[in-house]
Amino acid sequence: MIKMAVIQYDKDNNILTYHDLQDKSRWCKEGESQEQSFVRRFSELGYDINPEKSKNPYAPDLIKKSTGLLADLKGQHSPFFKAEVLYGIEPTYAVVFNVKDKERYEQLYPNIEIVYYVDWVSVRALIWDKEYKVTPHCGVYRTTFSDLLELLKKSSIHSYQQRINDNKGNARDSYVLDIRNPIFQRLF
Repeated sequence: MIKMAVIQYDKDNNILTYHDLQDKSRWCKEGESQEQSFVRRFSELGYDINPEKSKNPYAPDLIKKSTGLLADLKGQHSPFFKAEVLYGIEPTYAVVFNVKDKERYEQLYPNIEIVYYVDWVSVRALIWDKEYKVTPHCGVYRTTFSDLLELLKKSSIHSYQQRINDNKGNARDSYVLDIRNPIFQRLF
């Protein structure tokens, strides 16, 4: 019998299966669908899809209807189960922010908002037979990029071991953040 390194479960104890987590093009397409769903589900927040996305898939995801301010949506649906063990952040509240996004926003979008949509589909994981759990959590949080930059100066960076030799454009490193930090305003 082959032993799996990671097995994830939903709130009903069903095993979750995922497409190749390193297939960036597939996840980008799924991200577009999730952006549309987010705008519909949370219409009262006043975001729309950034029209620039139709010409440039790497453009920021959202635009605030009332101000025209750009925002990037960070959908987080699978917890960083080992965040507490590795970085001292309770996994229910751990989110990540790619190092390469920081560099890109500094250069191109210094006034962007960052919007996190946290909705844990996976709430339990067996990682090499050790069990990790999170409390089911759903919320939408926003912060300014300038506030986030200050937090990043004090945050740990996690390197994804499976992406060391990545040639598909995936982020190799992410900052690990606690969504309970006061810089994040809970919108929902």
